[in-house]
Amino acid sequence: MPTYYEVMQTDLSKLTAAADEWEAMAGKFKKLEDQYRKNIHGVTVDGSWVGLSATAANEHFKVTLRELQAAQTEAKAIAALVRDAYSQFVDLRGKVQAARADAIEAGMKVSAQGAVFFDTEKLSPSNRSAYQHDPSYQESGRAEAAKWEQAIDRAVKAVTDADAGVKIALNAVVVDTDVLDGTMNGFNAKAKSDIEKYEADQMAEISTRINSGTATAQDLKEAERSLRDNSGNKVYSQTLLNSLGPDGTIKFTNKLNDLAYFDDKDRKKNYLTLQKGLSTSLAVATRVPDFGADGKPLPPGSKQETLAIGSRPYAEAVKNWRTTGDAKFYNNWLNGMKEVGTKEYDTKAVTELTELQRSDDKAHGYQSLVTMMQQGGDYSGTFLHDLADDIRRAEDPKQKGNPDIWDIGAEYDGRNKKNGGGWFANDPMDGVLGLMSKDPDTATAYFDPKGFQFSDNSGSGDGAVVQHGSDRLNYLQNERDWEVVGDIVLTHKDQVSLSVPDAQDADSGIGFGLALEAAATGRPPGTADVPEGYERHSAAQSRVFEEIIRSYAESATSERHGSVIPENMRQNMGNIVAHYPDDIHQILGKNADFSSPEYSTKPNDLNVSNGELTRFLREASADGGAYRTIHDSQVGVIAQEIDGLSKGDLTIRPGAEQADTAMGVMRESGYVMGTLDQIRADVLTDNRDAEISQNNWNKAYQYHLFGAPVTGLPFFGDGIQRMIDIGTGKEAEELNNAATGRAREELIKYYDENGYPRLNRMLSRHISEVGIPPEQVMEKGSRVSELTGTARGAYGDGLDSADGSTGEQG
Repeated sequence: MPTYYEVMQTDLSKLTAAADEWEAMAGKFKKLEDQYRKNIHGVTVDGSWVGLSATAANEHFKVTLRELQAAQTEAKAIAALVRDAYSQFVDLRGKVQAARADAIEAGMKVSAQGAVFFDTEKLSPSNRSAYQHDPSYQESGRAEAAKWEQAIDRAVKAVTDADAGVKIALNAVVVDTDVLDGTMNGFNAKAKSDIEKYEADQMAEISTRINSGTATAQDLKEAERSLRDNSGNKVYSQTLLNSLGPDGTIKFTNKLNDLAYFDDKDRKKNYLTLQKGLSTSLAVATRVPDFGADGKPLPPGSKQETLAIGSRPYAEAVKNWRTTGDAKFYNNWLNGMKEVGTKEYDTKAVTELTELQRSDDKAHGYQSLVTMMQQGGDYSGTFLHDLADDIRRAEDPKQKGNPDIWDIGAEYDGRNKKNGGGWFANDPMDGVLGLMSKDPDTATAYFDPKGFQFSDNSGSGDGAVVQHGSDRLNYLQNERDWEVVGDIVLTHKDQVSLSVPDAQDADSGIGFGLALEAAATGRPPGTADVPEGYERHSAAQSRVFEEIIRSYAESATSERHGSVIPENMRQNMGNIVAHYPDDIHQILGKNADFSSPEYSTKPNDLNVSNGELTRFLREASADGGAYRTIHDSQVGVIAQEIDGLSKGDLTIRPGAEQADTAMGVMRESGYVMGTLDQIRADVLTDNRDAEISQNNWNKAYQYHLFGAPVTGLPFFGDGIQRMIDIGTGKEAEELNNAATGRAREELIKYYDENGYPRLNRMLSRHISEVGIPPEQVMEKGSRVSELTGTARGAYGDGLDSADGSTGEQG
């Protein structure tokens, strides 16, 4: 175990010198082989010696000849291993040196043994004096030094991990593994030249011991080191997974889960660390390369421009790559998983559930695989697409799948602590979609109706590039069987059995909703930072959003209110809407049919009608938090629009040939606010007798504040924020409370009288800020009076128009 001092002081050039000597030794063994073949082995085959004795001698001489050949193989392999070790150590020592340099740059002092101290000599005299007399200053210095020391220790630990791997390889390379070569402990004719292959072989052996229950604490420690040390190594990952095979991998991950959650909970962290390492290895082993503009694979770390996943050129590049030797593991693994993905396995994640009164429930391979994948790893988008398609083939009746294949008689949602808190991926399709959401480009390409993919159903490599259209969204939205909680048989004390039919798990569709949000916004869900231009999206992201709006709007009727968009996905829909604020405002507020090719929104060119959007918003708004996200994002647009009006806009009527900007802002703002308030009224009155009560809706509404991380939208300047507070604060919440005891028509009337004043107060705030005196505002027939009258009428029109779009009329 090398120390910091040894890492920094060791002369690594001795390794290259040793490698040269091993290569020279291989050359000497080659000369011996040539001499032996000619002068000794040759006499048994040149005809000068015949008979039984010659035949017997020939067999013995062959053994010696093979040993000389094996000696060359072993010597060359050792040379390669030593050179590999040199490269690794040079790279890793460079990272230690970089960590040391960064610490010094940050004002630290690093000793020869790697201890880090706050360097007071770099302080100015006044600061040094302050440091000496201020305990809190000293404590912060010690904390900063500890942080940098940990960074250096991590870099040294990486060298230690690599050193252990080299030791494993050098010990293994000299072992004669062929028991039939005629020698005992001879030279290794099957010597390998990669350190990582030896580490992977040992890891596979440890997995066998873990599966059999004979693994020691040292085995677990070594397994963690091995996976950690090789977390980004393709050779190691593919060697390990080839050794395990898809079937062995599923059995191994099931065993790790059994140990972590049931049999050995005290070492749960160790087993989950191994799961994460195994998942990372799978991600590395199945990594599809990036492709350059010419369609050829790029080396790792290349800075060249790459083809975009989902484009036809990318799909063509994948098609070509799948025929190369580099894709051999990828192809074999997917084909192998098709066989074991639908195979049943014993695991205590299923058999230990006490509510089950039957013994036929088992886990399927895809469920266990996705459970493992969720532990970590940067998966290739193409791999996730292919895996999702394979899972669909296993479950889709139209593709000869079984829609009940994932059914297990128990719930696995995160709130069900009894069953492990949601760690088991009983719905592997939803799990894979959740993984896609971590890489928005992958999610967008999966749902883009104009996206392309290389599809190879047979696994023979002779597939085709296809455009999947809206089939995936349609399948998941309208055709898929999401009821993966199989019929549960409950036996009561009186021995009377009750069969509960199939149902959705409480976390059903969470992965689907996350994937759609990522696909349409281009940001991983839950991301708190807000990049500049967050409201601008690619053409593919906009197409996904359009498809989402249309598909859910088509299913929306007054009879189905609250059921079209699943409960777990409504907030995702609200978040998507909040990422298209200007486009949504234009569709709701302008008198134009944006589903017509003649019109398109800015900046994202959405092509959906007002009616489609309103029906979609009504379905998403069955969740109070989603509604508030939608409502408050639009109030933000309205506040920005009003803030953009100058004093002249508000006091001077433009000429006959000039556009009346202020009048347009107030008309559109009033209409949008009226539309959203009508949706609010429709939801609140429907919810009185629905599964989601008004109180629950109000509670969710209050939890989501504009600008909070749930939407990831930016805060505005003080002036705009004050207007937003008017439109989204106490007055808005009072509109919710007004629903109590009112019929729908009464509530609409109440909103008509009390909803608009929010907009009026927002305008009044801005009028005051631009310096328009009250007496000018109050003048009979004033410009401001015209503007507020227009906004008032547009608000009422929004209430009336949206009333029909939500399905309550006509």
